[in-house]
Amino acid sequence: MVVKIAVASSDGINVDQHFGRARGFRIYLLHDSGYEYLETRNTDAPCSGQSHDDNALEQAAARISDCRGVVVTQIGAGAIDALIGHRVMAFTLPGTVEEAFASLIKSKRFATRS
Repeated sequence: MVVKIAVASSDGINVDQHFGRARGFRIYLLHDSGYEYLETRNTDAPCSGQSHDDNALEQAAARISDCRGVVVTQIGAGAIDALIGHRVMAFTLPGTVEEAFASLIKSKRFATRS
C-alpha cells in the first residue's frame, strides 16, 4: 500500500479542522510501515457559519483530487459529494495525525488486493 492522504491539520500534529473550514491540507504518503509528509496545499475555506459555497467545495475537493483519502474532524454532505466526484474517501478521525494513520493502516482500507 502506498497512497496519498490529505489531512486537515493546523499544526501537523493533530487532526483539528472541519473540511469546509480548512484553509489548507497537509499531504502525506501513507504506506504499510508508516507515513511521510510531502507538502501543504492552501485553499480557501468553502464554509462560514452554517453555510457553504458549492463552487468552493468543488475547488477544495479538486485541490486534493490526487489523494485517495482526506482525514478531518468533521465533514458535511456537500463536501462528501464533491469528494466522491473526485474518488476521494473522507474519514472523520479526530485526534493526532499519527493515530489517524495507525487507524487507516490497521483498517486495510487501502490494502493492495491480489
